[in-house]
Amino acid sequence: MKENNNEFFEYNNSIFSMIREISHKIDLLLQDTANELKLTPLQLKMIIILYANKNKEVSIGNLGKAIGITGGNISNICKRLEKQGFVKRKRSEEDERVVNVVLTEEGDRAAKMVNDYFTRLGKELPDKDVNVNLKTIVKELGALDILLDKYISRSGL
Repeated sequence: MKENNNEFFEYNNSIFSMIREISHKIDLLLQDTANELKLTPLQLKMIIILYANKNKEVSIGNLGKAIGITGGNISNICKRLEKQGFVKRKRSEEDERVVNVVLTEEGDRAAKMVNDYFTRLGKELPDKDVNVNLKTIVKELGALDILLDKYISRSGL
């Protein structure tokens, strides 16, 4: 039994380490574009998430969940992005407690700058390998998410 526990902790430690490193490396890759736009990498990540949900309003709560930021913090970041002209906030017609966010034209432009940057970087790598690896990574992360959901449901959380 002790051997299984050690394996569990080793896997968790590896996963935590990888998540931190990946997040740090994504921040590094976003830094130049963020600086050019006078944004932080976190603000730019929010713009990327909104762009991926193009033409759909995203609630501030769901936006916070997507990047792991709590309500008050995400709300303040959205206010700053709105003042800078990247997003527009508006109350939900169905539930006035919910505030939705959508990209403005300036927000679209910022997301396209990120896309252009990664497209330029991607040209330096064998395209076939990048796409296959990214698809595999996303698939395996999905499997990890399902496994964690099972652990959560078994624990009664």
